[in-house]
Amino acid sequence: MGTGLTLVTGATGFLGRRVITRLRELNQPFRAVMRPGARLTSELNEQLTGRDSRGELAECSLNDQAGLDRVLDGVDVVLHLAASKSGSAPAQIANTVVTSENLFQSAVRAGTPRVVLVSSFGVIGAGQVPTGGLLDESVPMEPHPEWRDPYSFAKHKQESLAWRYSRDHGLRLVVLRPGSIFGPGQNILTSRIGVNLFGLFLHLGRGATLPLTYVQNCADAIVQAGTAPDAEGEVFCIVDDDLPTSRQLLRRYRREIARIPFVPVPSVALQQLAVLNAWYSRRTGNHLPPVFTPYKVSNMWRGLRFSNEKAKRVLKWTPRVPMADALRITFEAERHVGQAG
Repeated sequence: MGTGLTLVTGATGFLGRRVITRLRELNQPFRAVMRPGARLTSELNEQLTGRDSRGELAECSLNDQAGLDRVLDGVDVVLHLAASKSGSAPAQIANTVVTSENLFQSAVRAGTPRVVLVSSFGVIGAGQVPTGGLLDESVPMEPHPEWRDPYSFAKHKQESLAWRYSRDHGLRLVVLRPGSIFGPGQNILTSRIGVNLFGLFLHLGRGATLPLTYVQNCADAIVQAGTAPDAEGEVFCIVDDDLPTSRQLLRRYRREIARIPFVPVPSVALQQLAVLNAWYSRRTGNHLPPVFTPYKVSNMWRGLRFSNEKAKRVLKWTPRVPMADALRITFEAERHVGQAG
């Protein structure tokens, strides 16, 4: 029987620290899972040991089945944020998918607490949406995850596995698919805006709207998904209101942070570049992996619309930090880092 306790995996990460902050703001008891030997940040240490804290730390590898069984004791809600964000596809499968299956198995043995899986926009088949169309929860998952980057591939496999455990083993599942999470400490110039190549920034997004969510707003949605009455068995896209375009963000970066040299790449030229890049990669036996592919271009850098209506309606979530404030805070932090450097 649970005791109102929330378990958080990936608690030491960029997003996980804000989830812990939100749980503490709500005076909600929580258990933060940290892999053995990981460094405990001063921020998280304060969250766990500070006055009136209702949190506790559990050192446990997600490969330790017996350890997972122990940390799930008394847990009502699991907020599963842990995932690998770098490395080869096999490494990310091992550190994202295999570890998630261990957690799902322990959750089933524990009497199935609600599991909130933080997935990714990268699992959505955006290429199936026409330019200018709406990307929301109704869009099917990516039909060819193997054509995407290793992170999106692993997240696709992770979410597919979670739905299988929900269907076959009664896992009480809620899935959140955040857009690009930003905030102090993260590079605001993501690959959705462009890439650095040979000393130039290739601006690929141009006028496309960016599916952004501020890290604290995203953390709020995750916590609310743990208790929202009608959330189980549902998937939610998490993006903020008043989304900027790629062009607006790059202009602001050049105005406030650094006047980086850039080359705008029109969509037609980008498609041609992708075809040439893919051809050259094949010709060299993939010794030079393609930076662009036609498939990736159709998924990443087209103008689409995004909706957070379902999250607002079912989770009763709304972005606490308006986009204007979120961008101001993020750019101020970036300037501070630049001045310190």
